Amino acid sequence: MLWGTLASLAAFPAMATDLYLPGFPAVARQFDATTYDVQLTLSSFFVGMALGQLIWGATSDRLGRKLPTILGISLFILGSIACALAPNLWFLVIARFVQALGGAAAMTIVRAIVRDLFSGEEMARTMSAVMSIFMAAPILAPSIGALILGVGNWQWIFVALAVFGVLAIANFSRFPETLPDQSRQSSGFKAVLRAYGTILKTSDFRYAILQTAAASLMLFAYVSLIPSVLMVQFGATPVQFGIFFGVNALSLVAGSQINRRVLTRLKTEVVLRNFVLFQAVMTVLLFTVAHTVPVLYLVLPMLMLTIGANTSIGGNSSTLAMAPFKGSAAQASAVVGVIQNIASAAAAAIVAYLPGEPLNKMTTTMLCIAAVSTTVLVIRERKLARS
Repeated sequence: MLWGTLASLAAFPAMATDLYLPGFPAVARQFDATTYDVQLTLSSFFVGMALGQLIWGATSDRLGRKLPTILGISLFILGSIACALAPNLWFLVIARFVQALGGAAAMTIVRAIVRDLFSGEEMARTMSAVMSIFMAAPILAPSIGALILGVGNWQWIFVALAVFGVLAIANFSRFPETLPDQSRQSSGFKAVLRAYGTILKTSDFRYAILQTAAASLMLFAYVSLIPSVLMVQFGATPVQFGIFFGVNALSLVAGSQINRRVLTRLKTEVVLRNFVLFQAVMTVLLFTVAHTVPVLYLVLPMLMLTIGANTSIGGNSSTLAMAPFKGSAAQASAVVGVIQNIASAAAAAIVAYLPGEPLNKMTTTMLCIAAVSTTVLVIRERKLARS
């Protein structure tokens, strides 16, 4: 029950983005827009997630984990219904923001619950186990989205998300509270701001969060452009897109499982380093293949290996970032989430307007992000070696 409940909460961002991806062309046609214009709905979603996590993080450290989660998911349900009723693209952009504002509660509080219950390598292993379960969402979501499009219009995708929210509330209502009354914060607004400031001033947190941000940039540069790469450049149908995207998502599950096993023998810092370096090597190979032999069945395996490292990089760096903040776990989780979603929004917005073919844009962006991630790793390890 523990992992399943946590996984269902952590799946909210993946479900709200990936279920919707096959509907991009249909939304563009209905609103007389381009698929790049529709990507603005991704950007507004990530901005809403960033702002929402700050709000829910402070609220959860004061009121506990259950009530804010239920309130947030309720707002997610309302936002999903508004998306289904959107009369134009800009209404959809705003409704996606509201949907994300509510869904942010689940993503913020699930990390705080893990921090409430675990620490050290056990925390990293638990986070990895949760990720391996909820990564079924990106495997299944595009295919489910494509199936929905096969029997109805894109609005039914958001109806399905509203139903998912209702089921999540029903499941979470049985979950026990993990933050006892004596551990809750009772400070005012200024103290909350000071707590966020203290978190940001912690050197180890800053380096870990930069690594997390790089992982988010990598993932959402991929997520933002993969519909155009597969359906526009390679001519895949929505059903084929769901299959190809699901095959790539399998690598996230595999990477998470490998990460979980390796953490039984090595420290989190060592495992993080190995995955960052592996991803850097794979992005170089992917870039080379995409710019010399841009064949789908050569590109897909390279993408699998590159993206497969991302779950472990994000999970391990988030663990290192949150480890010092047991007393303010939700607020630390919120800062982690804000940085992740700002990075995601930036990736979605930037790649939408870069010139060039989708595959070239995606692989070039991923190569640059891998270089940043490796640089952060080197600087952090040199600082630790001097201290």
